[in-house]
Amino acid sequence: MFATRNKPGLCRSASLSAAIAVLLAPVCASAQMLEEIVVTAQKREQSLQETPIAITAFGADDLRQMAINDLGDLATFAPNVMISPAPTNTGKAVVAIRGSVTSNPAITWEPTVGLYLDGVYVGKFSGNVMSISELARIEVLRGPQGTLYGKNTISGAINFITEKPTGEFGSTLRGGFGNFNYHEFSGTVDTPALAVGDLGEIMAKISGGVEQRDGFYDNVNATQGAVIHPLLGTPIEPDPPGNDEYNELDKLSARLDVVWDMTERLSLRYSLNYADVDNTPGKAQLTAIDPTDLTFGFPVPGGLEKYLTDKDDNVSRMSTDAPEYEQFESTSHAFFATYELGELGAFGEVTARYIYNTRDLDFQQTLDNDGTPFVLFHSLDQDETYEQLSHELQFTGATPRTDWVLGLYYFDEEADVIDPLAPFNSVYEPLLGAAILLEHEYGFSAEQVAVYGQLEWRPAVLQDRLTMTVGLRWTREEKDAYVVHPEDPFSAYGSDSWTNLAPTVIVGYEIVDDVSAYAKYSKGWKAGGFNGESNDPVAFRQGYDPQEVDAFEIGLKSRWLDEALQLNAAAFYNEETDLQLSVFSSGSAASSEVRNAGEAIKSGFEFELAYQPVADLLLSANYGYLHVEYEEFNEFDAAVGQVVDKSDFKDIQYAPQHTFNISADYTFIRRGWGTLTGYINYSYVDDFVPYVEPTQNATSMIDGRALVNGRLTLTDIPLGHTTLEIALWGKNLTDEEYRLNTVPFGAWTVSYYGDPRTYGLQASIRF
Repeated sequence: MFATRNKPGLCRSASLSAAIAVLLAPVCASAQMLEEIVVTAQKREQSLQETPIAITAFGADDLRQMAINDLGDLATFAPNVMISPAPTNTGKAVVAIRGSVTSNPAITWEPTVGLYLDGVYVGKFSGNVMSISELARIEVLRGPQGTLYGKNTISGAINFITEKPTGEFGSTLRGGFGNFNYHEFSGTVDTPALAVGDLGEIMAKISGGVEQRDGFYDNVNATQGAVIHPLLGTPIEPDPPGNDEYNELDKLSARLDVVWDMTERLSLRYSLNYADVDNTPGKAQLTAIDPTDLTFGFPVPGGLEKYLTDKDDNVSRMSTDAPEYEQFESTSHAFFATYELGELGAFGEVTARYIYNTRDLDFQQTLDNDGTPFVLFHSLDQDETYEQLSHELQFTGATPRTDWVLGLYYFDEEADVIDPLAPFNSVYEPLLGAAILLEHEYGFSAEQVAVYGQLEWRPAVLQDRLTMTVGLRWTREEKDAYVVHPEDPFSAYGSDSWTNLAPTVIVGYEIVDDVSAYAKYSKGWKAGGFNGESNDPVAFRQGYDPQEVDAFEIGLKSRWLDEALQLNAAAFYNEETDLQLSVFSSGSAASSEVRNAGEAIKSGFEFELAYQPVADLLLSANYGYLHVEYEEFNEFDAAVGQVVDKSDFKDIQYAPQHTFNISADYTFIRRGWGTLTGYINYSYVDDFVPYVEPTQNATSMIDGRALVNGRLTLTDIPLGHTTLEIALWGKNLTDEEYRLNTVPFGAWTVSYYGDPRTYGLQASIRF
């Protein structure tokens, strides 16, 4: 996560810890200074070490070495952060930070983590696990960001920042191939600045790429034979495969970025991001059966156990019959206008910025949710459309003693979903003479307005070492929603509005040079809504309330050994109220609903370490510890006829107790013909459960996993007037077999697995 620069001289021994300096003195003479990382986490440029929040930042070199191109690739590279594909598909993500998560990223539900591209909020994760060209930096902010980022950041925010056009001609071509017939090709062109008379100059960057790969697993004709109808006693023959492979990859992405520097004060920027994906969903592997379960009104067919597999065995060949596919298309237009207002008296140097964005998403898929060659439960031709629109007017200012941000924000979104289901037709069709298709439509529209501000003050006391920050955001949101079940039949409509006031208070203190501590209080807010997947019109109209969190954090940011060693740490204590929990119901419609269950306490600590003992070696590590427990979990108990507290009988989702990551980056050779570097990374995620109900987690516990990734790169190879780079990369080098998540239907459970070992060769040329 760090580049280096040489700095002559001896190590400085900080008065805070002379003992540490003495113990490490033998390595100080050869140590190299870590380069400072600049982040924009607080809407202005700051040093990472001077930003009083828990944040992990990855620069362009880090992203290349770690092979991070999209949200899913971040995985477990930051402490107490976990990102994985959602159950049933590859185009949606489950993102958890510090134990807070929206475990089912349905289009109508609000995420707990805010995702931003160049400062623009991406409302839904559906379809957004996409390649993003020309990334300059990724910032992972842990903890509520309710003042500057607003709703749906109760556990954190992830900022993707792209490279701007440089105004100088240049281009890069990259291609590669790997196992499973993987191949990629991408290119970038930076245009020279073009003078526009007296109206400054225009420059542009155009980039795009394609990635394709065969599936990880084969879909073959079933050899286990027929199963027995549970009521008729007649054989049910397996159906032929619906497609050839699972987990196929086919992605196209493109980006246009134009900057017009009209005057020394006024700059305009436009960006277009486009993605077109045609994947095959992940393999749904049957890993548990309960023949006595009557979830669908019938027991499972006799002999279905012949298709059962071990949960610890990620099989390479399966037999399913649905014609599965997963397609999405996403287009985003963003416009930025920045004007330097100059010195405005007591407000200092002021900059005004306007941000406009529209994003459209179309998502379609068909799923086989039973992991068998029989029509037990299929999702057929699901179709989602989503649109968002935002405007933001932002003012930032700086004086010798203050930095401040003030903004107005407007956000509008709309989504519609068609979700037909085919449940247990292998049982129903012989009885009724026809297949059953459950039609289901739902959607919502929402409008949000917000006003926010934050002020950082450095009083002229204590040798300017004290920093005090206060922030406040007021938000109002209105939401309308509908659900239609033609087969019941019923339709229902819901409407509600909410307001929220979210403060932030931070006190930071520089103890000695390069060592500072901070204490932070912040409130986060996650909007309420309506359960689009609900089968109960009364429950749908009631909806669910916003979730809030009161978060307390203390942190340390420090550099030692002449800035060759960096240690950052944070401890947190979060009180979540009106907790929104996604509760999966394995009834005939197999739906999930959000409920306000009660209260939870989530606490823990995080360490991040980077050390550059010599110019050619960078070592880094991070560790996160998480403790979670319910304070209250209110649920109706039919046995006693009233709502009772069941906090002792429920689980907390996606909250591994330990996360750990360690990496080494070493330069082996520096010669005129090139520079050879090696990178290796080891990451570990502890056991966790994906559901609230212990009965579902009995077949769904996710075991801890350890993954090893690596890359060997030969850079700066002279090739005429250009340079060539060649890299050999590998992911999951030990070929670890591990479950990512499950869907427990009651009568059976299907499991989804992480990628097997992948490797390949990549080459790029810079002109």
